[in-house]
Amino acid sequence: MADITNSQGFAALLAQTEAELHTRDLDVVPVAVRNVLAHAVDTVAEGMDIQPRSALRYIDPAVIADQIAEAGAESTEGAEQAHGIRPERMDDRTVPTERGVTGRPLMALTQAAKYATSNGDTRTAQHAIDLICEIGAAIADPDPAIAPIPAGVLDETVQVLERVAQKIEGGWSVCPCGEDHGQLRVDAAVPAVMRQDAGLVRTLRAGIDR
Repeated sequence: MADITNSQGFAALLAQTEAELHTRDLDVVPVAVRNVLAHAVDTVAEGMDIQPRSALRYIDPAVIADQIAEAGAESTEGAEQAHGIRPERMDDRTVPTERGVTGRPLMALTQAAKYATSNGDTRTAQHAIDLICEIGAAIADPDPAIAPIPAGVLDETVQVLERVAQKIEGGWSVCPCGEDHGQLRVDAAVPAVMRQDAGLVRTLRAGIDR
């Protein structure tokens, strides 16, 4: 990685790229944006045989943001390996949720993470695990009865569960070993249950809009 990453010019370019990502409703892990920019600077510097500091002027933050957005789009081949790209959370409200109800989305997300991991989609698996951690943090709130779960967490939980249910219907298996030892029966039943859990989460989320 180029030493240019510690310069003011690079910091300004990083801030501009993050701003461009926000206009695309994307929240990307800062280190990922930094790494993409550093690679772009190195590539331009080597290709033009110039110093990295001089290469900064040839980097367009909008183009970099478009490249990151395209890499994370579900329609892009290999997008399942593009980590750290999330839809930006526009709603900062929390949803007061009875602690006893949180078990359903937690179990569903755990199952979604298991399916995603078994079928090579590490991005979805990581996203599901992050959501489990965020719900767990809400459950750890001092209130003994209510867990204040962020609305964005519930929105993303629905998206993950719906996506994994669709993937299972498209061929994902809890054990894609190629031999049937009962998993086909399990796979056939999971999507409907997962969508029921997504429906529950959607109902919880709708509670703050009433």
